Amino acid sequence: MNFIDYSSFFNDQKIIALISFRNKNYAIKKNCDSFISSLKIDPSKVVFPEQTHSSNVEIVRKSKLYNETDGLISTTHDYGLGLLVADCSPVFLFGIKSNHFGVIHSGWRGTANKITTNALNRFVSLGNSPCDIKAVIGPSIKKCCFEISSDISNLFSIENLYSKNSSKFNLDLKNEIYDEIIRFGLSSKNIFCDHHCTFCDHDKFFSFRRDGLSAGRMVAIMKIKNS
Repeated sequence: MNFIDYSSFFNDQKIIALISFRNKNYAIKKNCDSFISSLKIDPSKVVFPEQTHSSNVEIVRKSKLYNETDGLISTTHDYGLGLLVADCSPVFLFGIKSNHFGVIHSGWRGTANKITTNALNRFVSLGNSPCDIKAVIGPSIKKCCFEISSDISNLFSIENLYSKNSSKFNLDLKNEIYDEIIRFGLSSKNIFCDHHCTFCDHDKFFSFRRDGLSAGRMVAIMKIKNS
């Protein structure tokens, strides 16, 4: 299998939720389309955000690139949702009763600006209760490898910072996102955190921090299966 499958966590046979390994660079469209097709999904029906490290979340109404956006929510079976990642965390959201679903690209900027909270607020505005939302926090760079400078450390909870010296900290990005989701009111039993480190696990994942501009991208996909 060339991906990690989270579908079973949502306890709904209709949902597809997964992230690829680094088999190919999925930032290349033909590779991405081929991977999506292998899932028996029409690539033209999978919508991507532009991913500019914003905190903007949009509800998908039609198939297009959603500019200056890092989170998408779908309320229908018509479209699947996709993200390209290489250290930032993909967050998958699912409304247990509504079948609404969303994907969030949450790096340090998006996390600092509470993009997942923005997405959850959109879920609530669509009639979902926090107690009926499930979340998966996908693979990302972990605290062992995620060094940040002191000038942005004040954007994060002190509990998720690990001091290296007076000017450098390591950030636990996964736990920062987890804490944000818990504060919103989701039950811990409805949150799954994938503890793979994209930086450490070279054979499975691309990492921008590790590989720089030569880094490829994994693709995350979420969709409701057509009946």
